[in-house]
Amino acid sequence: MSIDVRVTKAEREAVRRRARRLGVKPSKWARTVILDALDSRRDGLGQMEVMAASTPSPELSQAVEQVRRVGVNLNQVLRRGGALDAELLREVMDSMDDVRAQLGDRTAL
Repeated sequence: MSIDVRVTKAEREAVRRRARRLGVKPSKWARTVILDALDSRRDGLGQMEVMAASTPSPELSQAVEQVRRVGVNLNQVLRRGGALDAELLREVMDSMDDVRAQLGDRTAL
């Protein structure tokens, strides 16, 4: 079942911006707002905001994936008995420390 609602262009853009900020479709955002308004015990919008805050950005996800791949490659080289250049290894470790610091991990510092 669906409900038709008329909004201005500015209101439609505001809904789209809010939904995009929360990482959901505008229809999901609108449905959540309506259901929250019908039942004061619900907090669907609050839950949606918590999920959006805890969801990493696409850039962060890509960085984590790249770091994982570097780790896998280093492990494969070491398991095969390959030699690693000490200077190259130091550069990789320094880069990893930088990435960890940017992600909020201060244990390497």
